[in-house]
Amino acid sequence: MALLATLFLGTFMALLDVSIVTIALPSMQRSLGAPLSQLQWIVDGYVIALAASMLTGGALADRHGRKRVFLLGLVVFTLASAACAFAGGAGWLIAARVVQGAAASVITPGAMALLALAYPEPARRARVFGLWSTVASLAFIAGPLVGGPLTEYLGWQSVFLINLPLGAVAIALGRRALSESADPAHASVDPAGQLLAVCWIGALSFGCIEAGHLGWTAPVVLTALTAAVVAFGAFVAVELRRPRPMLPIRLFARPEFGMVNLSSFAIGFGTFGSFFLLSLYLQTARGAGPTEAGLQFLPYVLASSLSANITGRVVARHGPRVPMLTGCAALAATLLALTALGPGTPYFVVAILFAVLGAALMLAGLPVNTMAMHVVPKERSGMASATVNATRQTGTALGVALLGSLVATAPGFTTGLHRGLVVAGAVTAVVTALTAVTLRKAR
Repeated sequence: MALLATLFLGTFMALLDVSIVTIALPSMQRSLGAPLSQLQWIVDGYVIALAASMLTGGALADRHGRKRVFLLGLVVFTLASAACAFAGGAGWLIAARVVQGAAASVITPGAMALLALAYPEPARRARVFGLWSTVASLAFIAGPLVGGPLTEYLGWQSVFLINLPLGAVAIALGRRALSESADPAHASVDPAGQLLAVCWIGALSFGCIEAGHLGWTAPVVLTALTAAVVAFGAFVAVELRRPRPMLPIRLFARPEFGMVNLSSFAIGFGTFGSFFLLSLYLQTARGAGPTEAGLQFLPYVLASSLSANITGRVVARHGPRVPMLTGCAALAATLLALTALGPGTPYFVVAILFAVLGAALMLAGLPVNTMAMHVVPKERSGMASATVNATRQTGTALGVALLGSLVATAPGFTTGLHRGLVVAGAVTAVVTALTAVTLRKAR
């Protein structure tokens, strides 16, 4: 029981910090005097570090010891949380968020590996991984509910300080409950690929964020976008030459694997990227306080929880393909429907749209991992799962960057929100259609 508590708590902390911060952004903006671009980096600094380092996290654990690396990740994450809470300016906060994200990149894959080793019997392992997936999903959607009251009554710093007691408990339990294991002969760390991944994702996000303030033709924006293209090309070239690459580029030669990952990217870009905007909408356009805004996300949270439970059963009975495509189509339609939101929209309309969005997210998101593992050889299933999660986090980082830039260039917040939601919905719809055609041909 202590083992499960450690791994579930570590995972919950790492993924909660993706979303809990969004509800505190307006308070951070007032306290730190941060412009919108810095608010985007407070979110994206974490997500970029998490996305770019996630594929390496598992290899580090395999080489240096899974328990050791997992606990080290918890220690660094907890200390970085304290640094976030005591940040005296936006730059300090962004730097600490990057460290948080890098630490989270070894916590999540480390928890999965330790669970797999602790529960070798297939049926029991499947049940435990189902519980772990539920905890991981709830961590993201619980962020606004937890972050709202903390921000309003204890200040925005409390959304980071909450990690200190949680981290201390997880570390203490883990030292006693976890067993050490390592397979250094089978671990492949790819420093060149890791560095290039950070460069191209970071440069692309920087270019998109700054374009919202300087314009797409500004020299610094064009330089960043060019650097992103060059770094991405170098990243692909390096990964193709390595016998055991960080990212299995050749697996993308399977059209169905490529499209499933593109669907995962679209979920991150459209849904998680727009979540950043919707958090600002509730407080900026509707004038809700942090607690009220958190409570207004309750339909989203409840619908997500119910949908996660139902989706798991549907996937077990009928497979992942139809639920994934249905969920992605529903996400696209809901994102476009959210363009009806305005400062005076009745809350019951907001609640209905939030509930549908939350249900569709689970219906689309949960089957994606399963689908990715269905379309690759069994021996590559672990890499497939890590890849599809990394593409989703990359989509989230770029969604926050690009959709936020649309808000920054708009004459008003509501106009920018609508533009961002149209782009999010359109991208999700196009990817869904392409994925449906590809998977149909592959059957």
